[in-house]
Amino acid sequence: MWVVAKAGLDELHRQALADFLGRRTHQFHGSEALVFIPVHNEENTIARVVAGVRASCPFDILVINDGSNDSTSRILKKLGVEVLDHPMPLGANRIIGGLEVGLALGYNYVIKIDGDGQHSPQDIPRLFRHATETGVDIVIGSRHLERFNGKVLSTAGAGMWFCSRLVSLVYGKRITDTTSGLKIWSRRACQVAIEASKKGKLKDGSTYHVEELMIAARKRLRVAEIGVVMQPREFGETKSFSPKKLVSFPLNLVVSTVRALL
Repeated sequence: MWVVAKAGLDELHRQALADFLGRRTHQFHGSEALVFIPVHNEENTIARVVAGVRASCPFDILVINDGSNDSTSRILKKLGVEVLDHPMPLGANRIIGGLEVGLALGYNYVIKIDGDGQHSPQDIPRLFRHATETGVDIVIGSRHLERFNGKVLSTAGAGMWFCSRLVSLVYGKRITDTTSGLKIWSRRACQVAIEASKKGKLKDGSTYHVEELMIAARKRLRVAEIGVVMQPREFGETKSFSPKKLVSFPLNLVVSTVRALL
């Protein structure tokens, strides 16, 4: 089992990012938006997700392979997509990396969709259209826009409910799904997140989205939500809210909140 200090994780990510950006050629076509898909051991779903993204939008695709040790890497080679390889799971760098690539290569928007099949690729054009038509900096695909759809008496459900209340309080507006991994960022929003990461923030994968939204509030970024439907995970367990991570989530949330508001 890998045990590496957060500083070491960041260094591994910086090297992987430099290697990727240093390539002479990429399989990108220069679309207005970059769709990135973080994956860790998603051999059962990644081909379907990539096919769905290709069928739903004309945007370039980047897969961030976050230290997978199943057959994900082999499958990605057959799919003909650009891959940023992490040598091991690198925490929140699986998200920051997508923003960094998008910003470095000149995309106007960066879109994240998970590789586990829970998000519908058909929502990508809706996110993009809402961002371009309204000019907001971040658009979130929300499961709870009309009503809270989680199990509020479960640990994960209570955590989602509380995080939404916390971020709404900080933002001064209603944000219904602060832990959603389906999201679009403008270039300005990418810059804010990357700069925060360089200052030692946004380091915990389980609280990344919550902390980012509190930072966005302080930077006066404009945030909107659209309603989406997410499917239950078919294979494996969620990366951010595994049973092990749920135990440490309350403390991580306190630390992330303090970091965001300092």
